[in-house]
Amino acid sequence: MLYFFFGGCYVEADHQSFITYVALGDSLTVGVGASFLAPGFVGRYVRLIEKEKHVNVCTNIYARSGIETDGVLDIARSQALHSKIERANIITISAGGNDLIQASKDFIESGETAELVQSVKDCHSNMVRIMGTIHKLKQQCGIPYRVYLLNLYNPLPQIQLADKWVKLFNQHLNSFHNGKTILVADLYSAFQGRQDELLSRDRIHPNNLGYKKIAETLSELGYPAV
Repeated sequence: MLYFFFGGCYVEADHQSFITYVALGDSLTVGVGASFLAPGFVGRYVRLIEKEKHVNVCTNIYARSGIETDGVLDIARSQALHSKIERANIITISAGGNDLIQASKDFIESGETAELVQSVKDCHSNMVRIMGTIHKLKQQCGIPYRVYLLNLYNPLPQIQLADKWVKLFNQHLNSFHNGKTILVADLYSAFQGRQDELLSRDRIHPNNLGYKKIAETLSELGYPAV
């Protein structure tokens, strides 16, 4: 498994003055669509955490552009990441967007809605496994933490069934929300009707303003009590 990794850590030995953050996901977590040298949502979110909590953030990004939910599952299950996940105070997960794009392409070619329906089911199954893996690792961790799931915005409003697919996926994603350790960041509402403003030239990924909006949407959900 090949994935993009970035790690940065600032630690003071005498007390915990830092938050550990693990970002898992697809091209959204990588930051595809942002202008050259500009941060995606992860870098912007880290700045907001540091400003709000007055702590440094130890950041680890495990993501790969173009992967679907089964690829994110592979990342979450990687033994090399388990200790990182166990120690993380904050975990963000972006997944599902590439599944939507592929399912939409298949639908355009075949005209069969069954593939869209099956894609949603497969995504949900993969997300259940991802969350199950994280839950198992965090059960005995003994540290405050939160998992933030990024729901999907609809980059293809011109395809009516795409919006239906996105809403159905988001409905499944909301089933994980418990208001305490697992929260859903509502990107659908944040981007709806603002695609022209928030998407990059490829009309799929966010631009700089879009990534800023994602970071703000995450920040509005609050932080674990570290």
